[in-house]
Amino acid sequence: MNKKRFSFRIASDTSKEKVFAEVFYDDDQWAEISQEEKEPVIIFFSPSNAKYWEFSLEDALEALQQAKKSLLEE
Repeated sequence: MNKKRFSFRIASDTSKEKVFAEVFYDDDQWAEISQEEKEPVIIFFSPSNAKYWEFSLEDALEALQQAKKSLLEE
């Protein structure tokens, strides 16, 4: 995974009962993984300075897997 480009953090918000994972590409939030439902749910965000995201499928999947694993271990 291109570690400089993808990152994530576990976050909380008063509007949600459970913590969630925010997934970033560079400094833009790319996705959020939520535990509010029975199964984890993913929300994708639009890029702030482009029409769409484009990156390696393997890098994206690895970033999501790492964020999901960290979230579910909380």
